Amino acid sequence: MNAMRCGAVALLITGLWGCASSEKSTTVGAGALPTPVIDMSRYEDFDPAAYPDAPLDTLAAIVHDVPTHLMEGRAAEGIRSKVPGFRVQIFSSIERNAATEAQESVQAWWRKQRDEGTVSEEIFPGELPVYNVYSQPYYRVRVGDFLSREEAQALHSVLARRFTDAFIVPDTILITR
Repeated sequence: MNAMRCGAVALLITGLWGCASSEKSTTVGAGALPTPVIDMSRYEDFDPAAYPDAPLDTLAAIVHDVPTHLMEGRAAEGIRSKVPGFRVQIFSSIERNAATEAQESVQAWWRKQRDEGTVSEEIFPGELPVYNVYSQPYYRVRVGDFLSREEAQALHSVLARRFTDAFIVPDTILITR
C-alpha cells in the first residue's frame, strides 16, 4: 500500500516537473493574429451575373383551387350535429299508430297556427321538427330542437294551449351550423 502511494506521488511530481518551463508565457489576443485572405476564384467558377433575378409581381392575383366557403372560414356551414339539448314532449303511448297520429296532428296544427299568424316566427322559424321516438315500451312524440331550456320554454307555452300534457325534456338534438 505504501509502495503504491510512493509510486503515485512520484508520478505526480514527475508530471508537474515536465510541465514547468523556464520561459515566460504570453497571451495573444484573437485580434492580434493576422487573418489570411483566401482567393475563392481558385475554387469556384460560378458567375451569378448569368442568372438575373426577375422582380416579383406583388400585384398579381393569387389563383388557387380552394373552395370559397373554406377561404371565408365557413367550412362547418351546413353540417348537422347531434348535441345535448331540449325538446317538448306532447304525447306518449304504447301504440305506434296513436303516436303517428299525434305526430301528424301536431304538424297540421302548427301549419294552421303559422298560416293564421297566431304564433311568432321567432319561436321556431320554418317547419317545426316533430320526432316519433321509441324507447321501450313507449312511443313518444317530441317537438323542436333547442340548445337551452329557455328556448324550449317559448315553444312549450304555445304547445300547451293545444296539448295540455306537454312538458320539456332533455334529449339529444340535431342542429345545423
